[in-house]
Amino acid sequence: MEAREIIRKDMEALYLGNLNTVEFNLNLPKKGKYGSEIHWISGHERFLDTEGNVRRPAYGTGDRIISLWAEFFYKGVSETKEYKVCILEEKPRIEVTKVEPLQKKAQAGETTYLPYVAVIHTTEGKTLVHRILWGNGAKRCYGQTGGFEERGELDGLSVPVSCTVTVEKELRKEKKGTEPLIEYFDHGEASLEEGSRFYTAQKEMQEFLLQTDDDQMLYNFREACGLDRKGAEPMTGWDAPECNLKGHTTGHYLSGLALCYKAGKDGRIREKACYMIRELGKCQDAFACMPGIGEGFLSGYTEEQFDKLEKYTPYPDIWAPYYTLHKILAGLLDCYEFAGIDQAFEVAQKLGMWVYRRLSVLPVEQRMKMWGMYIAGEYGGMNDVLARLYRMSGKKEFLETACYFDNEKLFLPLEQQVDALENLHANQHIPQIIGAMEIFRGTGEKMYYDIASYFWEAVTKAHVYTIGGTGENEMFHGPGRIGSLLTKHTAESCASYNMLKLTKELYRFENQKERMDYYERTMTNHILGGREHGTTGETVYFTPLAPGFHKEFEHENSCCHGTGLESHFKYADMVYAHEGQKLYVNLFLKSRLEWKDAGITIRQMTEMEHPETVVLEVESREEFPMAVRIPGWSGEERGLWIDGKKQDTMSVESGYLCMTVPEGVHEIRCLFPCGFYLESTPDRPELHSLLYGPYVLAALSKEERFLKLDIDPGKAEQEAEKDGLTFCYRGLVWKPLFEIDREPFQVYWEKV
Repeated sequence: MEAREIIRKDMEALYLGNLNTVEFNLNLPKKGKYGSEIHWISGHERFLDTEGNVRRPAYGTGDRIISLWAEFFYKGVSETKEYKVCILEEKPRIEVTKVEPLQKKAQAGETTYLPYVAVIHTTEGKTLVHRILWGNGAKRCYGQTGGFEERGELDGLSVPVSCTVTVEKELRKEKKGTEPLIEYFDHGEASLEEGSRFYTAQKEMQEFLLQTDDDQMLYNFREACGLDRKGAEPMTGWDAPECNLKGHTTGHYLSGLALCYKAGKDGRIREKACYMIRELGKCQDAFACMPGIGEGFLSGYTEEQFDKLEKYTPYPDIWAPYYTLHKILAGLLDCYEFAGIDQAFEVAQKLGMWVYRRLSVLPVEQRMKMWGMYIAGEYGGMNDVLARLYRMSGKKEFLETACYFDNEKLFLPLEQQVDALENLHANQHIPQIIGAMEIFRGTGEKMYYDIASYFWEAVTKAHVYTIGGTGENEMFHGPGRIGSLLTKHTAESCASYNMLKLTKELYRFENQKERMDYYERTMTNHILGGREHGTTGETVYFTPLAPGFHKEFEHENSCCHGTGLESHFKYADMVYAHEGQKLYVNLFLKSRLEWKDAGITIRQMTEMEHPETVVLEVESREEFPMAVRIPGWSGEERGLWIDGKKQDTMSVESGYLCMTVPEGVHEIRCLFPCGFYLESTPDRPELHSLLYGPYVLAALSKEERFLKLDIDPGKAEQEAEKDGLTFCYRGLVWKPLFEIDREPFQVYWEKV
């Protein structure tokens, strides 16, 4: 290879870990994999020196984003690559004003565990979760019924804590019915039709999947179990052979193939999925023949990272082995459920039993400590996928194992209906809540449903930006902190992907119209707005909401790249749903529904440029009830026409426009007035965003200070020049985020 090619390959192979939330020293190599010499330059040696030593900023001074340059030299040729390193500020020194009361129920004669954490309130007005130290540990067994008072203290703070334990002869857990109220069209009955940005996104991602090298996706698995790599190139970025997260993208790829097949029934996609499953099955068999590897194991590496996690080895020495395992298991189950590949189910069950055998022998205290480890203990939605495996197989071991992942640090405050999300990693914890919903479906325990419902309410009411995304620098912050946290690192795409999954599961049991308002806002503005235009398959990691920034597409097999492989095949999932024979129309996309069991066909012809007019062509063999969501952005002057005849009276129930559709072929036309409106941030009321119907509008601007604008929505209706979904107003061009690729923009601006 020529010198420049050597340098290029070394640049691709070099991976420094997740640089978005750095707390530990970095490993900065002096030599590349292919032979380049590497010299390092730091933009601020006070916080990060050229040896990789990290000094975190003091609490209260904020995180620091440091430029770090790697200079590659080989035979007289040199090139430089810049990395952006976000070093997190130190954790605060806590002064406690209140500890939320702790209560627990236990069964006489059975082992139980006192709470590992308590919700505390601080002098700075923060609500946090803090670890408890109990005398003689948390494990208890009470020989008789009655009330007991246990005393401990907050770890490192010497603040006393007590827990009232009520011991009963027989412990009964409160139950809730698990029969879904709402059913979805989850097997291809609903599909997109040509003529929308959603359809374009789906087709372009399908083309990317068709271009993807399956053998490269299998590289790490074959390498780990000793099989022939078939001449494939190594994976890069977060899946590079040197990266401890390798294998996660392959799991997302499996899910992407399965969802793509469901969305379009393209046989070429299913063939790729079948090949992947066959080859992963061979890898699983090969692993089983290796010494020290348990039966059923499958990953992009051996069991070493799992061994180290059980010894509490921190990140970056290991990187979330159960997180990667979740992606693999989810991909296997998706291939079984949506592409009908039976072998995928067999491989998944073997892998699930490997997890059961591994975790069932560990003490509760050890598991809790593992899951509490930053990044190393992150496990994605392992509780979700194992409970789902139970639902599909009926094997109770999988449901038991799903409950091994209960995270009290997250669940306990939610049980108490307290928002203590501050300082929690957003996308680490949202999948755990999805898992709580799946465990609820398996157990009927109301507690799991309640914590999921409260979590959704807490996030959507106090932690989301105008585009529906949540988190700044991957983290939840205090409730209502939106305007003060408009940075380059807002709204991680993965978090919205998972919030939409959670919304779908909650709507299944309570068809609240507000859930679909959130779903529409986030799907349209963040998910669709986060993709790179064309067939690159790339998704933005953060959607920058600081003024004057642009979307960055880094092509590094990040977590958001992985979820992006799936998201664009889900657009049709929630357009329609049904409660018995009652049909719900929830989203307004060009689409088609073939509900064969009910003898109903619907063609929706709503144009994105005219969201105010929802047009449905309905054919049915008998009359049926239908409910069309009244979107949160619409005005009061709504209307309904059936076969061109305006209906004088309209029935509105729980935010839905309800009607009885006669048998035969009919055109239903709903008018939902659409216009400009403003939304302000709760903590900085002078900062606003401009919306038009379901669309968040961004002003094209390089200005890195907030634009100062006097915008009146009523005047904008009269004065703005409209071309499709592009508006010219106040000397600026405004577009929905999904129309913007790499241009700098402002979503938020200062109202004067």
